[in-house]
Amino acid sequence: MNLFITPHPPIILSEIGNGEETKAKATIKGMESIAREIKKLQPKIIAMITPHGNVFADALCINVEQILVGSFERFGKPNLSYTFKNNVKMAKEMCETLMNHQLLCLDLSEKTANQFNIETTIDHGVLVPLHFITKEYSGFELIHISIGFLTTQQLYEAGKIIADILGDENVLIVSGDLSHKLTRQAPSGYHPKGIVYDEAIVKAIKNNSYIDILAMDEKLIDQAGQCAHKPLELFLGALEGYESQSTIYSYEGPFGVGYLTASIKRNEKSKKSVKKEYLKKKKNTFTQLLENEDEYITLARNTINEYIKSGYIIDVPKGLPEEMMTKRNGVFVSIKKQGHLRGCIGTISPTKKNIAKEIIENAISASTKDPRFQAISEDELSDLVISVDILFEAENIKSSDQLDVKNYGVIVRSGFKSGLLLPNLEGIDTVDEQIAIAKRKANISDDETCALQRFKVVRHE
Repeated sequence: MNLFITPHPPIILSEIGNGEETKAKATIKGMESIAREIKKLQPKIIAMITPHGNVFADALCINVEQILVGSFERFGKPNLSYTFKNNVKMAKEMCETLMNHQLLCLDLSEKTANQFNIETTIDHGVLVPLHFITKEYSGFELIHISIGFLTTQQLYEAGKIIADILGDENVLIVSGDLSHKLTRQAPSGYHPKGIVYDEAIVKAIKNNSYIDILAMDEKLIDQAGQCAHKPLELFLGALEGYESQSTIYSYEGPFGVGYLTASIKRNEKSKKSVKKEYLKKKKNTFTQLLENEDEYITLARNTINEYIKSGYIIDVPKGLPEEMMTKRNGVFVSIKKQGHLRGCIGTISPTKKNIAKEIIENAISASTKDPRFQAISEDELSDLVISVDILFEAENIKSSDQLDVKNYGVIVRSGFKSGLLLPNLEGIDTVDEQIAIAKRKANISDDETCALQRFKVVRHE
């Protein structure tokens, strides 16, 4: 089987770039190389993995419409449109097999699109690479696969299933841009870890060291501000149990976003299992995480584990630090899963007799009652990273000049509406951003005047 990695910036199309595409010459040459290689292969089917289709929190999405259409209308070029025949039989087989392996998959049709209020059209994550491919070769059917925010292990397993159904004679392509934060002018702003992430991905692909991608530090993935990692986790599952050989065609970041073009050839079968290596590393990482947690986080985690498994609310354990038993403070419990928020609920002021009881109450709420998420399931417990914020009493301030995003949280109030945002959150770098997000949480319009309060926290993480 031949597999390919492509980026998807519409600006590299001359019809859209209007000359700006010349700044990405290496990427364009890489895309053209991939197109020529696919022409030589003459695959009957090309399956494409994209992060910009209909992306669900808990499911993959595979299009099962007979005809797949899309255009660059969003980028001012509605006449730059494409039509492909879908291999519906194989697309449905993929979806059904994933479901049989307890991996949720939506079979996207006009019916299901109406049900979920989504579209069946092809997104630019697929259209950009196909724009180059169709210049060389058009004798293929297309399968359009959108990622879901499943766990690394689930996506990897899904990739293996999809590849087994696709077969050696066909082609699998992953579409994804690397860090969006390479320069000060980048669309998502700058982060020094952006280039660190990109270099790690390029090195891992070059050396066929896929475990370095699967087991990458979640904080680094989040700091990079990328859209490629989840697609890569799915894509790399296709290589499980096989030797492989990779070729890097190009890497560059001309617009502050990392673009990688590469090919990977799946060769003979191997006894080596990246999945087993990943699970071993994951277990060791989780063990280290537990060893480094203090009493605050341990109490929150034990509360969540017991409540999710049995519905039982634990008693306050003996031997806790004195301040957890005697002091009263507001508490926020935050839960992340693979770098993404999974739940966060807390109290601005104390509602219980001590901090310990406040943690227990809010840990249960954060894991089961956050309206933005479904309740956490038992099979997610070993993927959770938990932090506990102890809030100090809020004080009124006269203006935003008295705020500091690193040291102070903010509370905004307008009439009966109020919103809170904790301090020192990843990706929030200015006071204006902090206030704007707090307003949105409270359903306060941007132009609405509101009273401000600030507060300090002690964060346990």
